[in-house]
Amino acid sequence: MDKQDQSEFLTEQIQTSVTGKPRALADTRKTEEALQTGQNRILEMIAANAPLGEILKQLVLLIESQAPDMLCSVLLLSDDGNHIRHGAAPSLPEDYVKAIDGAPIGPKNGSCGTAMYRGKPVVVTDISIDPLWEDYRDLAAASGLRACWSTPIMSARGKVLGSFAMYYKQPQTPTGAEARLTDVATHIATLAIEHQRTLEVLARTQAELARASQVTSMREVAVSFGQELNQTLAAIVDNADRGLQWLNQVATEQAANDVEALREVLTNIAGDGRHTIEIIARIRTLATNSPPQRANLNLSALLTEVFSHVAHEAQREHITLQTEVADDLPAVSGDRVQLQQVLLNLVMNAIEAMNGIRDRRLELAVKIDRTPSGVVVAVTDRGPGINQPELDRVFEAFHTTKNANLGMGLPICRSIIEAHGGKLWAESNIGPGVTFKFNLPAAA
Repeated sequence: MDKQDQSEFLTEQIQTSVTGKPRALADTRKTEEALQTGQNRILEMIAANAPLGEILKQLVLLIESQAPDMLCSVLLLSDDGNHIRHGAAPSLPEDYVKAIDGAPIGPKNGSCGTAMYRGKPVVVTDISIDPLWEDYRDLAAASGLRACWSTPIMSARGKVLGSFAMYYKQPQTPTGAEARLTDVATHIATLAIEHQRTLEVLARTQAELARASQVTSMREVAVSFGQELNQTLAAIVDNADRGLQWLNQVATEQAANDVEALREVLTNIAGDGRHTIEIIARIRTLATNSPPQRANLNLSALLTEVFSHVAHEAQREHITLQTEVADDLPAVSGDRVQLQQVLLNLVMNAIEAMNGIRDRRLELAVKIDRTPSGVVVAVTDRGPGINQPELDRVFEAFHTTKNANLGMGLPICRSIIEAHGGKLWAESNIGPGVTFKFNLPAAA
């Protein structure tokens, strides 16, 4: 007997033993082809990352189609390893399915709970008299179930993942022919469950990496915000000192004409305090991972705010700030905090690049111009410049030319700009220094 004949004979025996009704050879061959086609379809669902519940449902229906009197189910073992979780049972009564979902496993917990507990197949030929079903006998009777054979679904490492069960509505003794269908069901269920768990592990790993990246990004951003806070707090202290000096002068000279000067000092203190509050609010926004808030923005106004933040630092380093803004700039759609942070990062990088240079006039120029599709921003410094090999790497994560820098500022800026539909790049100047440019599409 060749393999084809053996297959046909085996299928015929399965059909005869399971249903008691022999099939014609042509029907047997069609059933075999349908089983193989069904298996292939389910494997394709697994490869396509279909939901686990739908995969298991189709698997159960496929096995049931091979024996009309058989009802099947797939149950899963809970993460704590102690409870039953519903997997798929499309043909079992809904009340029965709900009742066993969440039930404990154990040495006397029906066919499935016991099979998962033992890690071995459990065959109950008559539920009405078997002691394993003592606590679930009434439930099974109400659902019209009299026999249940359950086989644990095992991982490749021998760990119990769940169980596959065959139910009958009358007492039934297995003939051995059901083994092939059980093997098909448990094998495919193992693939589906382990694939799903692999996807879950991957998703958790990606989330952890994203969180780690966010923490790293927060460190980088904190450096930038720390510089801003130092600047504004220094301005507050400076203005407070001026106010104290005026009060001392009033106490000694009664200089009433200096009231306007005190008003200016107090106004500056209030303004710097408000700006400090804004900086802290931006830190909190980033730390809480708030979703981006899109709005139509004027980049010229954002630049004005950024320059007000860095004016003190630029003055301390003897750097002249210059702007050139085209008329009738279109608005861009974006998150105000994120785009302002990009501008601030690029401007602060430019200021830091010119630290310690004293042999030439230091200028930091920002130009905002129109493009056919939106706007382009150029931030130019007159620092030492960056050679071409380094220039190609400045946007790589953790690559830095600064000792006290994590090398995440520019990668973060690039990701923000790209998320807004633009592009960020760097160019060497004809003279000293570097120019960083980014473009953004105009708001609709």
